Amino acid sequence: MNSTGKKALLLGVGLVAAIAAAAQSFVIANQRRAPARSVALGMPPVGAAKASLSRQLQGVRLARKPKSVPSALEVRLAREAFAGDPLAVSALPVLIQSLQGQGKAVQSRQLLTLASQLTRRDNLINAMLIDDAMAKDNPERAVKLLGQAMTVSYEVRDLYVGRMAAATVSPGALQALPPILGRNPKWAEDYWLAVLANPAAIPQAAEVRQRIAGAPWKLDKASESDFRLIVELAARGYPASAFNLAHALGLPQPPAGELLTNPGFDRQPRYVPIDWELLQTGDIGANIEAKEGALLLSSLPDASGIAARQIVHLTQPGGYRVQWNMSGLADRKDATVKLRLSCAERGKGGTQIAPATLAEGTGSARIEVPASNCSWYWATIELDTTAGDAGVDIAIRRLSLQRAAGAAPKVAAPVSQSTP
Repeated sequence: MNSTGKKALLLGVGLVAAIAAAAQSFVIANQRRAPARSVALGMPPVGAAKASLSRQLQGVRLARKPKSVPSALEVRLAREAFAGDPLAVSALPVLIQSLQGQGKAVQSRQLLTLASQLTRRDNLINAMLIDDAMAKDNPERAVKLLGQAMTVSYEVRDLYVGRMAAATVSPGALQALPPILGRNPKWAEDYWLAVLANPAAIPQAAEVRQRIAGAPWKLDKASESDFRLIVELAARGYPASAFNLAHALGLPQPPAGELLTNPGFDRQPRYVPIDWELLQTGDIGANIEAKEGALLLSSLPDASGIAARQIVHLTQPGGYRVQWNMSGLADRKDATVKLRLSCAERGKGGTQIAPATLAEGTGSARIEVPASNCSWYWATIELDTTAGDAGVDIAIRRLSLQRAAGAAPKVAAPVSQSTP
């Protein structure tokens, strides 16, 4: 062969090599971004591309039908991918699902276990491990797996926190969750928001939150999700849990013998309704001026309703003494302010309790609480101007509720949860 022919051959070989290198680079670059094009080109390393394509098809299918089984094309691509590249782990979820769909539960779990040993960073494998633990009634393992999964993939936290919130209802979660949430991971707030969206998880999640507020974690600074959790507990019939959680997260204790929280109105209420819940309506308004130590009530003419309320714990029937200091009714005999006690526990309580009517100035009155199976009560401040033709502006500078005789119970002590 002459020199010209040799040059042409070398150029031809070089051109083929360049094209092959370019094609291989395309496959590598697109095996995850555009796996279908990589598979169609047929150049190695095509295993990862086939695995990615199988995974994409699986994702589309699961989005449409979450309980569906893999198609023949998905399975073929996954098998070819794994045969050509044993490290093509993205093909494994398809094979795991395929075995499960064939009724081969034992083999499916074995492959899932092996897959978990190959990678800890595959989101779908992690989700399958979590679901498998839940299916085997092992919520403690599921919660631990959730914690591990979120440490390696914060981006898919929505997928995991929903599963963790669902797992919270199991008794095993009370042991598994505190060590994980006690480290205050960056996804913790997402978990608490998921709990708030899952009513079944709320009671036990509150117990978890109370535990990590104490030693050794000391996460006792309340957040907005904590305040919402207290509200949800009270609304869903768990006043004891709301009470205990509020105090664990920093709600100040009232003076000795006092049953009302914040009786001097010297701070803005945050832990409602264990602290004062101010109920604003179109006709009646309520506001606390902490610097003045006053609850300010205002109303339009012909108005009637609850201006403020809180939940109190009354462990004994009998007499209770109400004391107050109020101004704004000196010339308004046609307006009334009352403090009423009514059972806050569903299906409990008995005889309706007569309210105490608050008069202008400093005063005292007695409320009789009859014997019943109720120990949690709403203390409501009610304003009524329906008997007059003008509104009112009232300032209550102190409102106290104590046992009329004998020793008062310790209100800050943890109390057992009543059945809703």
